Amino acid sequence: TCATNHMLWRNDLPPGLTRINGVPVVRFPIDEQARNVARYEALHQRLIGREALEPDEQYEWVQESAHSPLLYLHLERHAREFDFVVFIPYLFGTTYYGTTIAPERSILWPCYHDEIYAYMQPTADVYRSCLGVQFNSYPELRLAERIFGPHPGSAIVGFGLDDFTADGAAFRGEQGLGDRPILLYSGRLEGSKNVHLLLHYFQEYARRRANGWTLVLMGQGPEPIPDHPRIRAVGFRKGQAKLDAYAAATLLCQPSINESFSIVLMESWLAGVPVLVHRDCEVTHYHTLRSRGGLSFRTYGEFETALDQLLRNEGWRRRLGERGRAYVRTEYTWSNCLARFLRSLDKWQQLKQA
Repeated sequence: TCATNHMLWRNDLPPGLTRINGVPVVRFPIDEQARNVARYEALHQRLIGREALEPDEQYEWVQESAHSPLLYLHLERHAREFDFVVFIPYLFGTTYYGTTIAPERSILWPCYHDEIYAYMQPTADVYRSCLGVQFNSYPELRLAERIFGPHPGSAIVGFGLDDFTADGAAFRGEQGLGDRPILLYSGRLEGSKNVHLLLHYFQEYARRRANGWTLVLMGQGPEPIPDHPRIRAVGFRKGQAKLDAYAAATLLCQPSINESFSIVLMESWLAGVPVLVHRDCEVTHYHTLRSRGGLSFRTYGEFETALDQLLRNEGWRRRLGERGRAYVRTEYTWSNCLARFLRSLDKWQQLKQA
C-alpha cells in the first residue's frame, strides 16, 4: 500500500508503479475515509487488555482495520495471472480481505505470536482457507498447529542473512562510550516489544550496581525513555551504522515475547555478540538453546545474575558469541533459506494441481 506506518495507515507514498532494486512495485492507497477509526481503537484496546471479543466484534475489528479497495480490485482482476500471491503478516485488513479473493493460490506468511489476535475466528478462517502457510521458525509452526491444527501447505523457510564486517570502535567513539560494557537493545521502542520491562529491570540493576553496563537503545517508538546517566538512546540506524552498533555491543538483550523469528538475534550473532532473551518467548528461547549462543531470563533476579556473570567472564561471552555466529552461518545463509523456499514453492504447486 501507500502507507508506511502500521499504526497510522496514512498514505505517505504516491500510488502507482515504482522500482526498488530493479523490482517493479505497484502501490495502492488505503481508503482512509471508509474506516471507523474510533470503533477500531475501542475494540483494539479491549484486545490489548486481553479481553475476548464476541465473534461479531472480531469480524467488526477486521472490517474497521486498514483496507485498500483498489488493491482488492487489482487482485480480483489479476491474481490468477500469478502462480502465488503472498500475504504478510496476518493481522492487518489487507491480509484478512485479500486472501479471500484467490485462496487457491494465496500463501499466508503470518509471523504469528502467542497473542490474542492469533486466537480470533477471522485468523483461523484465513489460516484454513489459504493454499500454503510459510513459517519463520519451528516454534511458530508449533503455535499455529496448537491453535488451528495442522495445515497441508505448511512450510518453514526462515530468513536469509548476509554476513558482514563492522567497526565497533567507531560506534563507541561516536557515542563516547570508551570501553564500557554495552547492553544493546535493537528494535521498535514500544510496549509490544517489552521495552518497558527492560527499562525497569535495567534501572533496578543500575541502582544496585554502581558501575558496569550501559544500556544502549537503538530504534524508534512511543516508549518513553527515562533520563538516566547509564541509558543511551541512539535512534533508528541502518546500514553500516547499525552493524557497527552490533559490533560495539558486549551483549544484546531481546526482551520481547512476541517474535516469530527475531532478525536482531541473528544480526547480533553475526557480529559475534551473545544474547539475553526472555524465556517466555518460545522462538527466541528456541534459537538460543539450539545455538548455545546466549542466556535467558524471566525474573529480575535472573536478569541480574546473567549480567553479573557475563560481565565477569569475557572468555565465556566470546564462546557464546562464536556459537551464535556459527548457528546463523549454518541455518540462515541465503543459500539455505532460498533452498527451503524453492522446496516450499514445489510443495504448493503440487497442492494447487491436486
